[in-house]
Amino acid sequence: MRYYVAFYRGRGTMADRIVRHATRSPFSHCELIRTDVTPRRGDTVECISASGRDNGVRIKSITLEDPKWDIYAVPWAPDDAWDRAAAHLGQPYELWSMILSQLFNFRRHSRDRWFCSELIAHALGLNMPHAKSPGDLLRDIDDHTDTYKLVLSRMTATRRGAQDVDEDEDLTAAT
Repeated sequence: MRYYVAFYRGRGTMADRIVRHATRSPFSHCELIRTDVTPRRGDTVECISASGRDNGVRIKSITLEDPKWDIYAVPWAPDDAWDRAAAHLGQPYELWSMILSQLFNFRRHSRDRWFCSELIAHALGLNMPHAKSPGDLLRDIDDHTDTYKLVLSRMTATRRGAQDVDEDEDLTAAT
């Protein structure tokens, strides 16, 4: 299974506009996706998130309508990310602490209430999930993905170098 996060940029409701304005981001909501196939705009996928419209943490099938959603891969996500989010199913939504944390550096967390990006940041194992707006979460995902790709490329180069050394030793021993 692979993980993705879908970020909502649709016009939405007044609450969506308030979140975008308060967080200075084009995104007002996000959803964690776990799937075997790469999701595309227009697909209907099973998501987990905290939603004010759905009164809290829930799992829901959502159609990722174009151009309302942007989808980002999270190749470094821990295997148990979905389970970490699902452990909070049914807990209520927390809009105001997210808005206050963005406007006034409130940075408080209610252990039994969640907003979307906080829940997903928690599921992904990121630091200070309660301080993440959807835009902040995307920046962290991008940063971690860049680091992940850099580490993979260095590991691949190291393996190639070790294979080259082994091949050189085999040639030396054969002569």
